[in-house]
Amino acid sequence: MQKYFCLITVSMSLNIALATGSAFAADAEAWPSKRVSVVVGYASGGFADNVARVVGRKLGETWNQPVVIQNMAGAGGNIAARSVAAASADGYTLLATTTSLAINDTLYRDKGFRTDGLTAVAIPVEAPELLVANPKSGIKSFADLLTKAKTEQIYLGSSGIGSGSHISAEYALRIMAKVNVKHIPFSGGNPAMLALMTGEITVLASTATAIPAIQSGELVGLGVGSLDRSTILPDVKTYSENGLKGFTASSWTGLFAPAGTPDATLKTINAAVNIATQDPGVISQLKNLGVTPSQRSQPDAVKFFQDEILNWQKMVKSIDLSAEYGLPPEK
Repeated sequence: MQKYFCLITVSMSLNIALATGSAFAADAEAWPSKRVSVVVGYASGGFADNVARVVGRKLGETWNQPVVIQNMAGAGGNIAARSVAAASADGYTLLATTTSLAINDTLYRDKGFRTDGLTAVAIPVEAPELLVANPKSGIKSFADLLTKAKTEQIYLGSSGIGSGSHISAEYALRIMAKVNVKHIPFSGGNPAMLALMTGEITVLASTATAIPAIQSGELVGLGVGSLDRSTILPDVKTYSENGLKGFTASSWTGLFAPAGTPDATLKTINAAVNIATQDPGVISQLKNLGVTPSQRSQPDAVKFFQDEILNWQKMVKSIDLSAEYGLPPEK
């Protein structure tokens, strides 16, 4: 009798284990079973916000679940990053941020979170950094700028201290090209553009926002921070073509999850993002924003982000830039 009891017990245990395993598998396959929140580290209407909304709408259609965009601006994206790093590692809270996440790893002494508390999931778009001039300045090329710098102080404008545009342009001009350049930060892209048009600054460090003005002839593109010429701006030379060999810098928007999120969930999100950025309607919307859709596997997204941290670390340290202050206390 005891022998039969043992067999029955073992059989029941196996059945329970199989049933439990099936339940876990069903839960994994069912992801997402509820709404997904995407926390954007910047205000509504900005670069990251626009991309998150375009891609998020397509993800919602793919998953048949709401994808809700939440704006949490402040401290160069660090407040949102801290919030997501502390969230449950279940894939239901994601961070949409920019190049700033890689920059801030070096720039800030106290970010309020550890960068390795986040995992890169996908990098849906990129846009190379740009250097532009007002045609009325007489600067028609990067060579003209170098000639002007021999006799005049060059004033470099940007949308703010510590932005990717600022850091990359100052590094390219002051460190690589040895130009006597003084950085003039503004409180956003529009004031900086106005300063360029009125002659208050010599050149402007910008990103995709300057593309329409370059295409219309209102601005002159002096350099683009991609390895190859941009398909959107084929007449603008790369920095390498301008003599700064190997220099690259781009702005991007990426999706990140809390560290510890299951690999299966990360791969599910990554696959859906890559499918979204190949959709003709999404491609059209993203190109209207001046950005180029991109597809990477989840491990490749992690590698890309690690490389970006090192690339921006070199530039931040070279121009001797740091942000000493920390984040406001959590509420």
